[in-house]
Amino acid sequence: MSRKIVKEDRVQVIAGAYKGEQGIVREIIRRRRRDGRLDPNHVYVVVEGVNLHYKHQRPTGGQQTQRGIIEFEAPIHVSNVMVLGTDDKPTRLGLRFEHDEKVRFDRRSGAVVPKPT
Repeated sequence: MSRKIVKEDRVQVIAGAYKGEQGIVREIIRRRRRDGRLDPNHVYVVVEGVNLHYKHQRPTGGQQTQRGIIEFEAPIHVSNVMVLGTDDKPTRLGLRFEHDEKVRFDRRSGAVVPKPT
């Protein structure tokens, strides 16, 4: 399982209704198999302002819940997004060792892509 896309990366959607939209990864969702290992085919990302869905929520009992029409970002499969490289174009990322440290690099230009802080 590749962990090339990390939280707070700038990404671009490459497939679906939001194709071409750019945003920042807010969350990464990984599902586990029955044996407890992570499933590499079920990795999703939540991107700011992309894949917006609406939920109609009614008030419940005595609990303090938000009510009305709630807008939220739904997860997108990780295969439908690409990281924006050093030149703000979507690119694939690679991993290599530099000075005994694993770094991510832009596959088109070869430049090192730093992890977001």
